[in-house]
Amino acid sequence: MAEAPGALDGIRVLDLASGSFGYAGRLLSGFGAEVVKVEPPDGDPVRSWPPFLDDEPHPERGARHLHLGAGKRGITIDLESEPGRRLLRRLVREADVLVESFDPGYLAGLGLSYDDLLEERPDLVMASVTHFGQDGPYAQYRGAEIVSVALGGYLKLTGDPDREPVKPYDDLTVGQAALHAAVAILSGIFHRDATGEGDLFDVSAVDAALFLLGGPAQTYYFDDEVTMRTGTRLLHPNPRFPYPSTLRPCKDGYIHAHQNYRHPDLLAVLLEDPSVDDLMDMPMGNADEIDRRMDAWLANHDKFEVVRRAQELRLPFTEVLTPVETVKDPHLEDRGFFLEVEHPEAGTVRQPGPAAFMTGSPWRSGRAPLLGEHNGEVLADWLGLEGPEIAALRAEGALG
Repeated sequence: MAEAPGALDGIRVLDLASGSFGYAGRLLSGFGAEVVKVEPPDGDPVRSWPPFLDDEPHPERGARHLHLGAGKRGITIDLESEPGRRLLRRLVREADVLVESFDPGYLAGLGLSYDDLLEERPDLVMASVTHFGQDGPYAQYRGAEIVSVALGGYLKLTGDPDREPVKPYDDLTVGQAALHAAVAILSGIFHRDATGEGDLFDVSAVDAALFLLGGPAQTYYFDDEVTMRTGTRLLHPNPRFPYPSTLRPCKDGYIHAHQNYRHPDLLAVLLEDPSVDDLMDMPMGNADEIDRRMDAWLANHDKFEVVRRAQELRLPFTEVLTPVETVKDPHLEDRGFFLEVEHPEAGTVRQPGPAAFMTGSPWRSGRAPLLGEHNGEVLADWLGLEGPEIAALRAEGALG
């Protein structure tokens, strides 16, 4: 039986986004779009990011590349050459969507701005995703994840209150911006189908950080109150607000302890200490003592036992899993989240599966492309070119 079409079946995407911004194209590919990853001749820098299979640097074996490139076809185009720019224009004629993450003004300087590309595809949907956006005083600043979390206000809120701020792991704001770009592209496709008009979306990682965080900026706006970092505790200025919501050590690791707000007496039941109930009249005011009581009990129990007991009482505790424990987690295993794909250079690759499980339109998951692997295939499929024509493009430097 033939596989059901993906939700975005028939949508063609040119993905020029690099690094973790490539998450946008990964999502679109998973939902069924035909995504062609356009790389410079020496490849997307993400190919040089560790970790690597067997700790040996290799452009085809980096874990981030294998994940973000999954399900895409790959071609190389030298945009610094006139033949390369002409080739991209030809591909744009056949594309529905283009997503890119170049510095603001770079594509315009090559004659490939959105207005320029509309000459080739008048209803093109395009997303430009960067750290600071296409305009404003910071548009030409150098960006990185830590810059985005700092300027977006997130960094000030992470870490212990008496220590320096701590950067959250990985590219959270960049990934959030890429998610915003993917959602914007979907809305642009709906808009195009309804009106026949394309659209350009300007997406910023700093904006995405602020949009995601929300509360602290609004707290200052409404109450002139500056939100401060509280470490592993989620504290509230009202001493009667339910506690705990905190990270605590146990016999073999850590758990996150969270209160059942409707039934605060359940913590005393879990800890087998009725006197804890007396502390719940002013839980915030008694946070230190509540932690001390929890720590004494937790020290004699492993994290999986703690969470099992807590969840039986309807206390929303959870284990802090190591990466090894995560990939072996029985819940994820039962849901079939992790997938194994075969890659010609990396062998069998175990990678994250669906961003959403769907019934009528299955998630698409394939392997990441080798650098320039589909040059001939894409040019034949999209432009109807044959061997001699593709060889001529290669000879004149369009493909690098």
